[in-house]
Amino acid sequence: MKRALLAVMFVVALASHANAAGPISFGLHLNGASINVDGPLKDAYNIGYGGGVHLDIGVIPIVDVRINGDYITFSLDDTKTKNYVASVNPGTVAGSFGLDGGRINILSIGVNGKVGLPTPLLSPYATGGLGMARISFTDLTVSYPGFQPATFPGGGSQTKFSANLGAGADLKLAIITIYLELKYTWIFTDGATSTYVPVTLGVTF
Repeated sequence: MKRALLAVMFVVALASHANAAGPISFGLHLNGASINVDGPLKDAYNIGYGGGVHLDIGVIPIVDVRINGDYITFSLDDTKTKNYVASVNPGTVAGSFGLDGGRINILSIGVNGKVGLPTPLLSPYATGGLGMARISFTDLTVSYPGFQPATFPGGGSQTKFSANLGAGADLKLAIITIYLELKYTWIFTDGATSTYVPVTLGVTF
């Protein structure tokens, strides 16, 4: 919790000095992401989805600072999960299992540097930064005809430091900028580090 508060205080302090740095732009974005976490169901998660907001602060013509907040949620693939549960319960039929829960949710805030090429209209850029992420795992309830449902604890939540590296491109139009971005992101969770790769489509005003 202390680390999360420090991260929020840093972002607030950075934003308070934004006017001295240069122009400020606000935007919205959508995310789609793949995830890699530790555990027996690590290969059973669907592509996650979510969205967020961002604030761009100009530093010099080719360098911006981006403050972003994001929420992404991941659900289990029904078929893959049922096949796994059937494999560890011999004599059962995968299609007869019922599933509820087992989601992964990520709420994050970060500060990224963004270095772009000074080209007109379409401008590629590299990005990287640090932040804090709260990753939570919901309980998974499994049911099967003739048996009482069994609930497997999700493991609660962790709030940890995160880091990312990526690249993207800005399409500069008359009054808005549309961008497409890919980042490889690490969350330094207890035990094995969790990673996810968001692809982001956004608009900056």
